[in-house]
Amino acid sequence: MMFHFILLPLILFQISNPKFDNNVTNPELCKKLQEMAIADQKYRGSDQNIKDVYPLVLDSLIKAKDYTQQTFDLLPEHEQGKIKRLSFKLLSHHIKPKMAENKSLAKKQEKIDAANTEELIKIVKENGWVTRRSLGCDQKFRTAIIFRHAPKKYWKQARELIEKEIKAKRISEYEYYVIDNHLKGRPPLTRKRSDFPNQSWFLNSSG
Repeated sequence: MMFHFILLPLILFQISNPKFDNNVTNPELCKKLQEMAIADQKYRGSDQNIKDVYPLVLDSLIKAKDYTQQTFDLLPEHEQGKIKRLSFKLLSHHIKPKMAENKSLAKKQEKIDAANTEELIKIVKENGWVTRRSLGCDQKFRTAIIFRHAPKKYWKQARELIEKEIKAKRISEYEYYVIDNHLKGRPPLTRKRSDFPNQSWFLNSSG
């Protein structure tokens, strides 16, 4: 089973929603969406802590390039950045999700994904596309990650909804893009977050 780090940013532009806008809060729905987001990662996480492993990977890479910590610290910022990014890339291959090596956990996650997808379909049908920002939630979550992990049997319904929401301008182009990619079987992503104007503020957000 292929695992994709969720590490994908998903958010809206300013939107016009018939029931919700940035001046209206819905605590109950906020809580529900946060719980769904947490469940989405229940068995996708790893038993290893990235914060513990990353320094070790970076240190090994620094040494492999014949740097000491002192000479590395003297490198230009962009050169340090290249090595740090490579460290994260290596780290992603080193740390595997719990469900990647355990079929029973994978099946449990599949059931969660199905339940989450069914629930989000109901929410979107009733309210249109909603996010942390549009609902004014204090909780942190990314709505689109639910459809990004939607089981194949729900793809048709998810497709109908995102097509409707993009036309109504309630879902951002970036959210649409990453969900659309999943519904097409996840071919290589050819666009980056920065390719979507007016959404760069999401880089420091968890909407």
